[in-house]
Amino acid sequence: MKPDDFDIPEVFRRAMEEAGWQSGREEGEGRRPPRRPRTLSARPYGSGRLLIFAGLILLLFFSLGSIATFYTDFLWFQNLGFRDMFAKRLAVRAVVFVVALMIALGVLLGNWLFARRRALRDVSADVDPIALAAARYLLYGLGVVLGFLFAVAAAAQWEELLLYLNAVPFDLVDPVFGRDVGFYVFQLPVYRYILGWLTTLLMLALIGIVPIYALPNIDSIRGGRWRIFADEGIRRHFALLGGVLLLLWAAGYVVDMFDLLYSSRGVSFGANYTDLRVSLWALRLQLVFMVMTAFALFANYFRSVPRWPLVTSALLLATTLLAGRLAPEIFQRYVVEPNELTLETPYIQNNIALTRRAFDLEKIESQDFGQVEALQPRDLLENEDVLANIRLWDWRPLLQTYRQLQGLRPYYEFYDVDVDRYLIDGKQRQVMIGPRELDKTKLPAPSWVNLNLEFTHGYGLVMNPVNDATADGQPEFFIKDFPPQSSVEIEVTRPEIYYGELTNTHVFVGSGREEFDYPSGDANVYSSYAGTGGIPLDSFGKRLAFALRNSDPNVLLSDDITDTTRIQFRRQIRDRITELTPFLVLDGDPYLVIDSQGRLIWIQDAYTVSNAFPYSTPLRISLEPGPDQATASGEIVGATRSINYMRNSVKVTVDAYNGDVTYYLFDDSDPIILSYARAFPGVFRPGSDMPEDLVAHLRYPEDYFFTQARQYLTYHMTDVRVFYNKEDLWQVPNEVTNSQEMLMEPYYVTLPLPGSDEPEYLLILPFSPATRNNMIGWMAARMDPGHYGELRVYELPKQELIFGPIQVEGRIDQEPVISQQFSLWNQQGSSVIRGNLLVLPINQSFLYIEPVYLISETSALPELKRIVTASNSAVAMDVSLSSSLLALSRGVVSSTLPAELQPPANGQVPETPTITADPGSVEELVAAANAHLAAAEEAQRQGDWSLYGRELEALRATLDLLATLTGQSE
Repeated sequence: MKPDDFDIPEVFRRAMEEAGWQSGREEGEGRRPPRRPRTLSARPYGSGRLLIFAGLILLLFFSLGSIATFYTDFLWFQNLGFRDMFAKRLAVRAVVFVVALMIALGVLLGNWLFARRRALRDVSADVDPIALAAARYLLYGLGVVLGFLFAVAAAAQWEELLLYLNAVPFDLVDPVFGRDVGFYVFQLPVYRYILGWLTTLLMLALIGIVPIYALPNIDSIRGGRWRIFADEGIRRHFALLGGVLLLLWAAGYVVDMFDLLYSSRGVSFGANYTDLRVSLWALRLQLVFMVMTAFALFANYFRSVPRWPLVTSALLLATTLLAGRLAPEIFQRYVVEPNELTLETPYIQNNIALTRRAFDLEKIESQDFGQVEALQPRDLLENEDVLANIRLWDWRPLLQTYRQLQGLRPYYEFYDVDVDRYLIDGKQRQVMIGPRELDKTKLPAPSWVNLNLEFTHGYGLVMNPVNDATADGQPEFFIKDFPPQSSVEIEVTRPEIYYGELTNTHVFVGSGREEFDYPSGDANVYSSYAGTGGIPLDSFGKRLAFALRNSDPNVLLSDDITDTTRIQFRRQIRDRITELTPFLVLDGDPYLVIDSQGRLIWIQDAYTVSNAFPYSTPLRISLEPGPDQATASGEIVGATRSINYMRNSVKVTVDAYNGDVTYYLFDDSDPIILSYARAFPGVFRPGSDMPEDLVAHLRYPEDYFFTQARQYLTYHMTDVRVFYNKEDLWQVPNEVTNSQEMLMEPYYVTLPLPGSDEPEYLLILPFSPATRNNMIGWMAARMDPGHYGELRVYELPKQELIFGPIQVEGRIDQEPVISQQFSLWNQQGSSVIRGNLLVLPINQSFLYIEPVYLISETSALPELKRIVTASNSAVAMDVSLSSSLLALSRGVVSSTLPAELQPPANGQVPETPTITADPGSVEELVAAANAHLAAAEEAQRQGDWSLYGRELEALRATLDLLATLTGQSE
């Protein structure tokens, strides 16, 4: 058999002859040259095998880090009890990757190799065979690389695919197309991604065949003689591939029709009159013309009629410009706008109803607050429990105080201060809590041993009541020092913090070296980890894997790391939770709780969100740790995302010692979390499984509350006409904090709701009208067991002026005595820090309280120096809340207490003047009231609650007599 026996191109004949074949004209008929000796040099593929083997070895070497990361991740998930979740996530990604890779390779290489085969049929004889071979390998390489990238991109959508496969319906249909909302949340995003993925893939395939067909005809191209569609094979290939691509674009118009439900054209978010009367029909026409263009291209597969797709393309372009762009604008301007309210009414109703549903505003119970009355002394006496839990400590200056007074060593850090409540002496007390964590960047002598083996954890916490301060303006600590010293019945039995907000490095516990626990005088106290947190390094393979993962050979070389040693990593609680459940959005403020056994447990609120809820107006939320950072204009700064659906469906607990993560489902009406629960069975426990000692500390999260409040500013208006005219638009008021005007933050308080006598733990926020600064209402979230999650809004009479927070701030600045004192402090080497202004509903009145701190330029230790109180008619400032309230009730402004009101220096409770049945003068009653108040304060400081109660009762009687004498009684 000879090369001449085949009708093959000259270029292939040359290649075959170079490989060992000779034509009969040169070597004789049918004769081959003698076979070369079978040596390694005579077998060119032998060196190829060596190269392939060497390449595989290099690939394995450079993949060791990835293999180690994968293996250690598996061990981490397994150690936490989430192995099935890890396996399912891996399986879904692997299946999607393989399927996507096969499709991508089939589309890319299938089209490109087909084009190459057709192009080489008429290849010229002078084309270099080496170039052809190189082009072929380039083709394969490019196709494999692009296919791999497409597969990786598809595998990254595993969350959307899992939701699609496990979708739970919303049982709510959209008002336009009549589809369940779950179609838009779970299915439409998948369809949209698949269309985009396939469209991009086909476009690359189409672009790639152009140089393939052109390369063998390079000389004809240079001479201007080549016409790409003159060849029947090229024309058919382009017609088939282009037609399929246009059909995908046509399917995109179907998606665009559903996307009209997210239109922002009209007066409200969602499809409006113009969208459904003009834009929808324009999309339908574009769909028809796009399909016609696709079939016109398909017709060119059988017969060359280029004018057909040109005509349909022209019709498509005209429809897009006239019906899709120009007609909606004209229709909106000259038909809709003159009759906007009438025409848009049903669509405004859709927007109101679905926005309220998406942000769970429907559960908000709105009611009138009633007639606002002037604040009376009896209002204060009737709310002793409220006044005993008023928060005087702003978390910002208190955080500095914690660092100065309880840091105790430079490497201890207080990252945050949280507000919570505990049962103390049979009563619920509101407290501030700050965990003492370890900041390794501040170690005086960092070394590998110190960073990894000895300094492994933070230690203890600090707790103080929200309303008490020492004579020096420092907090009265309930829990402090090393080991934690408690002055109340709350005991911390496991103070070590291995998992927290600052624990962002890995450590080795249970090693041959003891761990630093806490300093004690000139010595240190050490201990060894006795928990179950971390992965045991009980084999050489695990130690090698973590050495590779961390690029740390000391894991293998250290004699202190034994078979009983555990490595703890991903110890930062947000990172820990996010790695397990990346589909949950985490609240910016996790908080630490002391359970009934004295263990420290982190509670993290988590949200399910979506931006695909139809007709729901989107809102931007912050993704930064901490509450939403908002400027005075209401703009949210920092990393944000746009959402139009949100639920606080999950509470997550993390053990600060063992790192155990537990998910509790608290909203079984949320289809998104129910879909994830179906996808990952056993991960989310019912909320009823949470221990009662943790349930007692659940808080309504500030981020969620603030998000709902921001939407409620507009969507409390359910009447279409009122909504259209924005007649009753509200805003979150501003306050002055650290001499800057900022948006007011929600705050936790303990007080009874209007109409109730029982104080409860609440999160509240006042509202103001959009164009004025007075107060128009306030919103409260209930948190006590049995009422958790209930929202109330109390609307104030619109015909009355009730001062808003920024107006009260202005009144404080305008009060000469207070303003003069602030100016004096700011000029004497110190500066004034004004804390959060609290607006408290007391009976049918409002009490405004603002703590004032003083910080020296030479010290970072803020001191609580004054308490400003205000009502709708007066402002007062004094050294304590009690004395400030007394001054407020007397209608005077006092920067310092008179000498007779100061508690005695020896700490003894002063004698209380006896009140006769016929009091002689107002001065005697005032003196008696002052004495009772001083006695009650001293009894409170000494913890004599019985005497404290008697003195308050005597104070109440004295004030009643005073009111009778001065003619102020009812």
